[in-house]
Amino acid sequence: MAAVAQPSPGLFAAVLQAMRVADPWSQPMASVMSGLIGHLTAAEAECLPEALAGVLPLLRRDRNRLLFAAEIAARLDYFEVTGAMADLALDLRDRDLLLEAATLCGNPAVQVPTRDRVLAAVSDDPAGRMRIDPDAVPSTIEEERLYLQCWPGARRSGSRFALAPAVVLDRTLDALGALRLSIRLDAAGASVRRLARHAEVPPWFGPETVLVCHPMTRSRVLSRFPGFSERQILLDEIPPDDRDMGSLLRRINAALDGPQRLELHAPGSDVEPAVWDPDVFTAGVYPTREAAFLAGAAASSLNYLHRRRILVPREFVGGRCWNFRDVVAVRTWRYLSSQTPRRVSSRVVKALAKFAGDSEAVQLGATSEGDVLVDRGTGWVNAETGQRALGLAITEIDAVFRPFEYGAGTAVGLLQASPNTRLHPTTLNGTPHLEGHRISAKALASVDARCRREAIEAAYPELEGAAFEDVVDVGLRLLKAG
Repeated sequence: MAAVAQPSPGLFAAVLQAMRVADPWSQPMASVMSGLIGHLTAAEAECLPEALAGVLPLLRRDRNRLLFAAEIAARLDYFEVTGAMADLALDLRDRDLLLEAATLCGNPAVQVPTRDRVLAAVSDDPAGRMRIDPDAVPSTIEEERLYLQCWPGARRSGSRFALAPAVVLDRTLDALGALRLSIRLDAAGASVRRLARHAEVPPWFGPETVLVCHPMTRSRVLSRFPGFSERQILLDEIPPDDRDMGSLLRRINAALDGPQRLELHAPGSDVEPAVWDPDVFTAGVYPTREAAFLAGAAASSLNYLHRRRILVPREFVGGRCWNFRDVVAVRTWRYLSSQTPRRVSSRVVKALAKFAGDSEAVQLGATSEGDVLVDRGTGWVNAETGQRALGLAITEIDAVFRPFEYGAGTAVGLLQASPNTRLHPTTLNGTPHLEGHRISAKALASVDARCRREAIEAAYPELEGAAFEDVVDVGLRLLKAG
């Protein structure tokens, strides 16, 4: 039998750091998890549930973050976390934590002794029993709503409740791709379930359920539920780098048989919708070397584009300055070039530089031939001509915002350059800054070139106890680039 992979110390540290710096009162799960998974390998993504289980006990003295981490596990259906969560819930006598464990117990992959412990602990509490037992009988409207949310296979056409559609992901799919898809699905209003290879097939499969799986899993599900529609089964590999993730989300939406649909207009991607707003997309003031650093290019590339009149920066006494749209345009060119051995036309830079933003855009895309496309929730159209795009190889600009390798270097994440470093075109002229503070990364780095925490805390007392070392590192790289 093959050895089960275990989380590395580095993965434990990364998960703990993500939970400790998260703001459980206002920060959405997608933001926390996207920042965490941006640097995970496929092997680390496979071990992420076990790492989260190992971190939970370390949060026991911080109930808000403990419950936030437990909610993340429940919403991603990380059934591997159930044992650790149940231990803490029983030890702390915390009903909210126990209910999160009960939610995970609805997955048949949870070990029977763990499920029995949680079932005994919830006793006659219907909020717990509805989550665990598909044979439970609701006695109130509220219990019925909860039951149908937990067991979507029991839903029927014409239901009086508007419930989240369920998307079941085959546990044998690529772990990193499945995690990215899960985050997008959760943000779009879906209930995510994970079907383990050797576990019993649960009663999840009804008119508001879609299964994304490999062929063997399809056979297992249809053998258990022969009435489940083939139309609601997508035999698919999950896109590894999210370039086609939007297309997969739309296919999942189209496969839903009931009235409920994914909210694809919601922030279901790593890029905040406001970024495409014309007043935001064209904002920002970046000196040439900082713009080049953020674009993943050399300063000479920006100067070349200026000489060719492909980009027209603003001229100041101190030199040229570029806006956020210019940075995205050059970064897209560099990203496309890093993904193919073929030459990518710089026409894409000119096309993006002409695009002034679109407040209704759910997604922005580009082709290597230089077309810019907008999806307003109804499919891709050419931003310039308005014609519907058919049969084009489209790169979603969301992918461009994440870190990527180019030549001998790595382009940092654009909107999130490190776990605690954010960038928004309308904040501090768009320069990277410490999340939650109007303090630029360059300002932190310039306080003390040796990055001494004491010197930085003396200059910014409000940062005592805050995590900012990664922001200082980004600031140092910006100072060297400048």
